[in-house]
Amino acid sequence: MAVFNLLICTVGGSPEPLVKSLLEWRPARVLFVPSAQTRAQVDAVLRAYAEHAGAPLRPGEYEICPVSNAEGLEECLDVIRRYDQEVVRWTSRGSDYHVVADFTAGTKCMTAALVLQARRWSCRYSYVGGASRSKEGVGVVESGSERVVHWANPWEALGYQAVEDACLLFDQQAFLPAARLLDAARKATDDGAVKRSLSTFHQLCEGYGLWDRFQHKDAAQRIDSVLKNAADIQVMLPTGFDGVIGAIKRNQETLRQLVCQSQSRAMVSDLLANAGRRKREARYDDGVARLYRAIEALAQLALAERHGIQGTDNVPLESVPEPLRERWGSRADAGKLWLGLQDAFELLDALGDDIGKTFKAPDTLP
Repeated sequence: MAVFNLLICTVGGSPEPLVKSLLEWRPARVLFVPSAQTRAQVDAVLRAYAEHAGAPLRPGEYEICPVSNAEGLEECLDVIRRYDQEVVRWTSRGSDYHVVADFTAGTKCMTAALVLQARRWSCRYSYVGGASRSKEGVGVVESGSERVVHWANPWEALGYQAVEDACLLFDQQAFLPAARLLDAARKATDDGAVKRSLSTFHQLCEGYGLWDRFQHKDAAQRIDSVLKNAADIQVMLPTGFDGVIGAIKRNQETLRQLVCQSQSRAMVSDLLANAGRRKREARYDDGVARLYRAIEALAQLALAERHGIQGTDNVPLESVPEPLRERWGSRADAGKLWLGLQDAFELLDALGDDIGKTFKAPDTLP
């Protein structure tokens, strides 16, 4: 099967390493990143490659994008970052379209910038070393002894990039997209340890996604499993691990309350938090629905905790004080009443409850 390589390489003061890299990878397209001082080396590389390969790179098969300040890391990153979309377009063409990042040549800032930016790409890293070097083996690679060393993007292979991207999504409360990203990364790796870590992170995001949809029991099961395999999280998050696990444990306790108590302060807080997330997503109708349910839950909680009336769908008529009982009597079915939100707060007001009075006259709020 034919392979189409996109080679992205920094350019230094000697053409030999890049010629060796081009001959190794036989790229369908090359993106050269030289400095102002090494721009002329690109022409030398192209001539030498054409001579050795028997065919030149044609216009359109390569692009030159020099950095203005080869000693400035930010400037180098800014130039290389421009290739992100091209990398995405290239790899999206199919499984036979590969990307290679060669960081052999150039200033330290240029090579560091390429390594940093390429960690987000699905690519291979490439470096031209040598069998022999000057200065008793510690100098530059001697001409003619060049050899290409390459390996899979370690950030991707070890799962770090998937976890980093998932954490960004998680922090935006995009729990299910984060879970899908981790699931894809988990299926793509053959490393057992990496697969386990990604599976635990996947369960974590999936658990919070279930919680976001009020599936508290299933969410609690996922979170319990995550905490049992907390070591898998520590592998990927060696710093900040204790804080993350502490937060998950606190959330686990909240979930247990939500599972055990359908009417609780935790449920009201959960509804309000959910409404806040829907607002941030500009899903205002959903947010208002959560707020409505939270207000309704407040009334149900007050009736249960302070007046012994469990629920609003089966309220004994005898528990309603006069004159409200007489007014609602015709609505009763076998001595039971179903109360909507307004009714519930009206009943609380009739029972002398402060929350009922506040609902009736909100301007009395402190």
